[in-house]
Amino acid sequence: MTVRDLIAAALRRWYVVLLGGVLTLGALFMVTQQVPVYWTQYNVLLVGPAGVQKTTILDDPVYGLQPLVGVIATDFNDGAPPLLTGDVAATIVGEGRREGVQVRVPNLGTQWRPLFPANYLDVQVAASSPEEVLATARATSLRISVQLEELQDEMGAPLNLRARAVPSSKNPTVIPISGSRSRALLATGLSGMSVTLAVLLLLERRWPRNRPAPARARLVTALLRRRTRSAVTA
Repeated sequence: MTVRDLIAAALRRWYVVLLGGVLTLGALFMVTQQVPVYWTQYNVLLVGPAGVQKTTILDDPVYGLQPLVGVIATDFNDGAPPLLTGDVAATIVGEGRREGVQVRVPNLGTQWRPLFPANYLDVQVAASSPEEVLATARATSLRISVQLEELQDEMGAPLNLRARAVPSSKNPTVIPISGSRSRALLATGLSGMSVTLAVLLLLERRWPRNRPAPARARLVTALLRRRTRSAVTA
């Protein structure tokens, strides 16, 4: 199909072009009305009892808090396994979530060879407003502290040997994330034009305006012409 044929098809089926244009403009308007997502990240450090043990983790790994961090993260996520991301900088907004909480143990290894040597939890919160993000962050820190206390109660740990959950910041920095609006508009416009063109070509291929007569109709027409010529000759 040449450019002239495409223009002629668009003029013949103007309603398809009009509908595609209206839908594309509606999608572009929705893109311009998208509000940013507010996000924050902070750490909750598990601090062991000070001045009690006479050894360190370098001497005896039993005093490490890494297993306790994994238990707290698993309990917070209702038994779900840890997220094995290949990049510790991966965010829940980058995963497509516009709101929610994610508590995980940082994987300092790879997806195939995970490594969890950290004694802190990575907490991320996303919401539609900064106030909601801060409120959710405080509630998450409180929930982690309560879970840690309940776990140590079940284990019967003495009060002077208990670990504490300390957030890195009581008021973490909230960052608005909106992405690139220009790229979103460009992608939406190109998608609308592509879909409109595809529908137009499909209609032209299946139902062309200058469709030739079917074979049976051509055969009947030829027989009628032959009979007419025979009658005239007689």
